[in-house]
Amino acid sequence: MENIVNRLANGVIDGPDDLMGIGECLNLLDDLEGQIGQAGPLAGTIDKVRLIFKRLILEESSDPSGDWLEVQKLLGSLVHAGSVESGEGEIPRIMTETAAQPDEGEDFFASASTDSGNGSGPGESALDLESLLDEENDAKVDEIADPELLRDFIEEAKEHLSSIELNMLGLETNPKDIEAINAVFRPFHSIKGVAGFINLIEIHRLSHEVENLLDLARSGKLAITDSVIDIVLGATDILKGLLDELENGEGARKDPSPFVLSFMEKVRNFSGDPVVDCEIPVMKVGKILVEHGVLEDEAVEDIVEEGKAEGKKFGETAIDRGSASPREVSKALREQRHTIENAASVRVDTHKLDNLVDMVGELVIAQSMVLQNPEILKVSDQKLQKDSVQLNRITAELQRISMSMRMVPIKSTFQKMIRLVRDLSKKSGKEVVLRMEGEETEIDRNMVEEIYEPLVHMIRNSVDHGIEMPEDRTRAGKDPTGTIFISAEQKGGNIVIEIEDDGRGLDAKKIRDKAIERGIIGATDQLDEKAIFDLIFHAGFSTKDKVTDVSGRGVGMDVVKKCVERLRGKMEISSQFGKGSSFHVKLPLTMAIIDGMIIQIGAERYIVPTISLKESLRLSKEAYFTVQGRGELVKVRDSLMPLVRLHSYFNEEPKHRNPWEALLMVVTEGQNSYCLLADEIVGRQEVVIKSLGDMFQQLPGISGGAILGDGKIALIIDVKGIISLYEESRK
Repeated sequence: MENIVNRLANGVIDGPDDLMGIGECLNLLDDLEGQIGQAGPLAGTIDKVRLIFKRLILEESSDPSGDWLEVQKLLGSLVHAGSVESGEGEIPRIMTETAAQPDEGEDFFASASTDSGNGSGPGESALDLESLLDEENDAKVDEIADPELLRDFIEEAKEHLSSIELNMLGLETNPKDIEAINAVFRPFHSIKGVAGFINLIEIHRLSHEVENLLDLARSGKLAITDSVIDIVLGATDILKGLLDELENGEGARKDPSPFVLSFMEKVRNFSGDPVVDCEIPVMKVGKILVEHGVLEDEAVEDIVEEGKAEGKKFGETAIDRGSASPREVSKALREQRHTIENAASVRVDTHKLDNLVDMVGELVIAQSMVLQNPEILKVSDQKLQKDSVQLNRITAELQRISMSMRMVPIKSTFQKMIRLVRDLSKKSGKEVVLRMEGEETEIDRNMVEEIYEPLVHMIRNSVDHGIEMPEDRTRAGKDPTGTIFISAEQKGGNIVIEIEDDGRGLDAKKIRDKAIERGIIGATDQLDEKAIFDLIFHAGFSTKDKVTDVSGRGVGMDVVKKCVERLRGKMEISSQFGKGSSFHVKLPLTMAIIDGMIIQIGAERYIVPTISLKESLRLSKEAYFTVQGRGELVKVRDSLMPLVRLHSYFNEEPKHRNPWEALLMVVTEGQNSYCLLADEIVGRQEVVIKSLGDMFQQLPGISGGAILGDGKIALIIDVKGIISLYEESRK
């Protein structure tokens, strides 16, 4: 009971909007009620606090500030009465400071300190407990009546689950890290409190069972082993699924499903090896107080020794000695509780952010149109020119900042791979470690979720197809533990993601034989090594002889390639048999802006994404051929490539019909290269992509539009679509 009273005294709520803090306080009240009984002298006050919390959270209070002050008074009376009942005397009254707090020096709980715990002491607001109890019985209070409240809970709970996964994985390397155990326990505790409050029975009960298990680890009665880690990670997976159901509007079950009940029973009956003579590390409150300049290092050691001798906690000993004030210890405890601090941020609706980026793009285009206006160009006023340069600088910086608002580090996506590799290595019986580099590289937030599935497929393939069994690696002279290396870096206007493993590598002969067997290529077809490797991107292609839980079903690499291409990216493979493989993914840095070559076709201009271009050139007349059955071909460095006349697909009258007079652009699609015919290249420019609307969504060969600096519109060519149209016309 003393521990609960102390935690209430130290303050667990930062304000009436602190949803998780209220949840933790509700948990403490449940624990307190469990110790004193529902008919105890403090039970009436506990009921009153619960009901006021409901009123505040559901925004049904007619006087939120008055109710908030009342909650603080009631908690103060609980602290006072609880400290007397536990025989500990006066407990330091350290509650969260709010605007409603009296002036310094006045006893904040003076008006509540005479309360006997039944909610009827002098100085309290006139609250009718009977009417509040009537409200509790009202079905409307028990329903999740506020969608915004539920949405906030889901968002915060998902953040908690992400931090749980990271800290649990950290415990694998240091199972005795009490800080990490606490960092896992606290989120479960908070989720349990709020879930119980808003009647999410499954989430509440499951979190409660896992919390009990972690509490044994916190108290030193249970060792953190692989089994414990597996159970906690399994619980996070189930909770994620339950949160997804809520997010999709499926509602909450009144009783846990058989699957959840079975898992809870597993957690409840779990028994690990008890820890014998395990010394739990002292919480680092002293270090925080030293950093705040409250204590000296020497004083910390003395307080630790004195606390051990008297069986007291560090904070209590520091207060008893007069080395630190209750308020300073409270501040240190609060800082300790929030070990994972997020940078100050403001939540903005994604649609608003996209609209802002679009409008900034429009501003840049409008500014360019004004400055390129012939009438403006005629003006020779130096001040106008100076102001134009300044305007150009400001709009360019504004565009850079607005685009950066869409960017997020790829770190969160990479970190999910840690859990994936761990699970896959256990399933496959292989020893695999994941190394990461460049996690801080930023990518368009719209691409973060899109790139996740391709990465999962490639990691699965690396573990199942690439990394060998430990005994096979030992025979090959390798380390028994395989390594997968994933990195990201920004190169120009692109982000390059590399996934590399030191496994067996790709067997070109086996891939070729399988492709011939499946009829993908003919037995006489001559392919270089790169083209053979690219065969694994065909739908349903797999060299795996046995289907496993990990892979081998022929589903994966074709999905990966399609997803990368949908993001306007490219993918390449390099491999050395017996040494390992590397997958090279090149994506545009953002989905909102494209770096393109502006080309002229007849009277119109078009944009070709530079990521699709291999080279541009002009050829001699001798390099042009027509071959029966194959159409027009051009010879580029001893390779014959099909000639694709762009003007025929866009119904334009070109300036040059002869290929040796026009411009050729070499592009690669699949295993083949093609030459696109255009009149000339006008220039290179970054443009803001504009949708053509639903009516022109499926326009073949066109992926969008852009407004050029002179205000005219140019269509963006979809190279893959053009090649598909060309191949269809050849059939």
